Amino acid sequence: MNKKFFMVLTMVLAVAAGLATTALAQGRGKFGHHHGWMLQRMTRELNLTEAQQAQIKTILQTQRAKIQPLMQQLHQNQQAQSAATTGAFDETQARAFAGKQTQIMSDLIVEKERTKSEIYAVLTPDQRAKAQQLLQEHQQRRLQHMQKHSQQVTPSQ
Repeated sequence: MNKKFFMVLTMVLAVAAGLATTALAQGRGKFGHHHGWMLQRMTRELNLTEAQQAQIKTILQTQRAKIQPLMQQLHQNQQAQSAATTGAFDETQARAFAGKQTQIMSDLIVEKERTKSEIYAVLTPDQRAKAQQLLQEHQQRRLQHMQKHSQQVTPSQ
């Protein structure tokens, strides 16, 4: 169980690192666009007031300022790892890279959870319940998608 959990966590962090790097590579405008889309969806789904929208917009802008340097660190670490690749496996180097990536991803997860907490504090109890329901539905769809994808990738023998 513990080994399986570690393997899944490692895969999730690797995918997240790739997605985070891709988001950074797409440029700041795209990253900011994501927050605008997210606020619009939250407004529509949760029926946010104008005051709530303004508060959440401020929270998301603050989050962006905190996350941007972490995204840059993630990208720089990946570039350094790629540049150091010689074709020969160096376990010490690989573990150092993985450790640094893990720390950066942990920091990103902490910031995400902090932001979620700040946003939830702005919502009414009914809006929080609806947000939680939407989040669970999203996670379920994502899990189903990952399972479907893993079944397609797994070679049949």
